[in-house]
Amino acid sequence: MLKSIQWKLVIIYVLLVWLAMSIIGLYIAQAVEKDQISNLVGSVVAKGNYLTFLLKDKMTGVYNVQDIIDYWFVGQGEQIHSVYIFNKSGRYLAHKGGEMRDPIEDGYIIDRALKGEVVKDYNSVIDLKRNYKSIALPILSGSDELLGAIYLNIDLTEINKSIMNIKNILTSATILAICITMLLGSILARTITGPIKEVTSQAEKLAKGDFGHIIAVKSDDEVGQLAEMFNYMTLRLKSTLDEMYNEKSKIETILTYMTDGVVAVDMNGRILHANPAAFKVFKIKEKEIEGKQFNEITKELNLDFKLKNLNFDEEDKNNIISIRDSIIKVNIVPFKNERYEIAGAIIVLQDVTEQEKLDRMRKEFVANVSHELRTPLTTIKSYAETLQDGAIDDRDLAVNFIRVIESESDRMTRLVRDLLMLSKLDYDKEEFNMKEMNILKVVNDCIYKMDISVKQKDQTISFESLGEIPLIIGDKDRIEQVVINIISNSIKYTPEKGKIAVKLLADDEYIYIKVKDNGMGIPKEDAARLFERFYRVDKARSRVLGGTGLGLSIAKQIVEAHKGTISLESDYGKGTEVTIKLPQKGVVNLF
Repeated sequence: MLKSIQWKLVIIYVLLVWLAMSIIGLYIAQAVEKDQISNLVGSVVAKGNYLTFLLKDKMTGVYNVQDIIDYWFVGQGEQIHSVYIFNKSGRYLAHKGGEMRDPIEDGYIIDRALKGEVVKDYNSVIDLKRNYKSIALPILSGSDELLGAIYLNIDLTEINKSIMNIKNILTSATILAICITMLLGSILARTITGPIKEVTSQAEKLAKGDFGHIIAVKSDDEVGQLAEMFNYMTLRLKSTLDEMYNEKSKIETILTYMTDGVVAVDMNGRILHANPAAFKVFKIKEKEIEGKQFNEITKELNLDFKLKNLNFDEEDKNNIISIRDSIIKVNIVPFKNERYEIAGAIIVLQDVTEQEKLDRMRKEFVANVSHELRTPLTTIKSYAETLQDGAIDDRDLAVNFIRVIESESDRMTRLVRDLLMLSKLDYDKEEFNMKEMNILKVVNDCIYKMDISVKQKDQTISFESLGEIPLIIGDKDRIEQVVINIISNSIKYTPEKGKIAVKLLADDEYIYIKVKDNGMGIPKEDAARLFERFYRVDKARSRVLGGTGLGLSIAKQIVEAHKGTISLESDYGKGTEVTIKLPQKGVVNLF
């Protein structure tokens, strides 16, 4: 309890009051005692002077002196304890009051009185239980001749009792003042310690994360200013923590949903944190990474990569590793602590598989375009040079050469046209004329248009519509282009007397166009890439048949622009089936 500021303040108040009351009481007691003794001495001196007046003519006879003393002593009360008379030689003459004792003990003041001096400040010890004041007066004749001396003892008992009563009153007053001081001091101290306790309580709540309480400011003094500053600190701290929480939440959200894996490690390479994308990159679960070294993870995955000494040389900052079928780019950057010392590293794992694939496809695309253009250009140039060299004079040969040049020109025209269309489809610049259309009629028209090609190879084509076929929303010309492309491919890659079957069916949301043939089929390793640009299973045969290698890519882009899909299933040596899936009217918004 004494450790409390409140009780320390109360004790200080009590000590101050006790010290003040003690000093005041001592001063009052001494002043009253001095005043009363002074008054008493003055009164006794006056009475003594009266006695000397009575004795100045009676100092010749002892008995006369005693009679005078007896007469004078009557009615003096308790103030004068005893009186002694001495002649000018210092011989004792008479005595009255108290027990007779040898006044030689006080001979010093008697000698001073016999020298004509009035002595009134001498304390005597007559009774150990009482205090006395001794006074000595000279007895002078009318002509100021020294006749003797009077020695008086004054009893100070009543004065001492009076002083003691005053001291008792002052002591009681001091005790009462101390009690009142304790009460008022406790109340006053509580006005100081109360806000401090409230600040302490609020500080404990702050430490537990409770920022919902504000201290009531009840004064404008230092304690009130402390409460105001604490409230301000609380609001600022809450604001700062809210900002930190928001930033932390943003960072956590970014780390959680970013596609790149992020791993934080300390200077020893121990994993401190990893985001979900990192688990996905490593194809492991979160519990499998806790507390492990980064190099342990890479070792378990048999990766040809490990952290060095985190010295962050250029060779450590960028690495390419392979994890199963994925290509991962690893970037390593250091992070620092509050002392700006390197405390670890952030490892960013970027899956560049698709990027690498796109880069490869881009390179192949550029090479294929160059090759596809170079071949007809070379043919045209060589035939033109031959004509210039004299072949033009041979009419039949010249006509044949011109037909070849025309054919190669048409081939380049188709290639450029297809490339332009793909470019527009890639950048959503191709304009589609979306209208309500009868897909059953479109498919019938496509089969009719391909009838000549079918008959040229002595093939058979069948068409079957299963159930009621709903209307769809689409660009009739583009859908027709897709269907013709698929049927045309079946005709090209199906041998003579082969069979092609076209089916049209629907479910609750989509319609399906299926084109199946019994041609040569496609190997499984090639089937997945068949919709890539310029990809051909048999490049030489495709060029002979007049294909650019872009038809299926264009077909896929057109179908996807109609919110549909196109897929292919093939059994090598037995045939291929292509399925076009398009949404019915009202299923999706195509406008």
